[in-house]
Amino acid sequence: MKIIKWLSILAFTAIMIVAIYWIGLIFIFSYGAGSEGTGLIKSYEFNLKTKNIKMEFDKTFDKNKIHLRDSVVDNSYRGFFNESLIIINLKKYNMEYIVESPIGSESLYFYLIYINGKKNDDFGWFSLEKYKAINLFEQEIIDPLSKKYKRIE
Repeated sequence: MKIIKWLSILAFTAIMIVAIYWIGLIFIFSYGAGSEGTGLIKSYEFNLKTKNIKMEFDKTFDKNKIHLRDSVVDNSYRGFFNESLIIINLKKYNMEYIVESPIGSESLYFYLIYINGKKNDDFGWFSLEKYKAINLFEQEIIDPLSKKYKRIE
């Protein structure tokens, strides 16, 4: 009888160890370990139809605090401009964000793809630096846009 009791305790313990192992792996991969190099950090969408996202940004933000550029020179193509990228410089915090608007999109929809030149894969899985930078972006950029336009979650 004691053998059955100890075997059942041992079997239960082994099953729990295996279950915790797999749940831990699922938890870790849900935080971007399997992002497969997309570089996408976060996406934002607002209930507004527009063809020029930079124009909406210019209307919303104070030019003394936030500097916007609507294109970036791609070093590998020398001289060609990518107009779907918007570079946002927060002067007060010395932070640079690059957002990308999907080509052909007429709504205020964009992806945050770079923070100070780093893409998603350059940050660690549980990066405190990335978390703070995204919170700053949301406070300085997304909150003013949310006051002006309804955000779609």
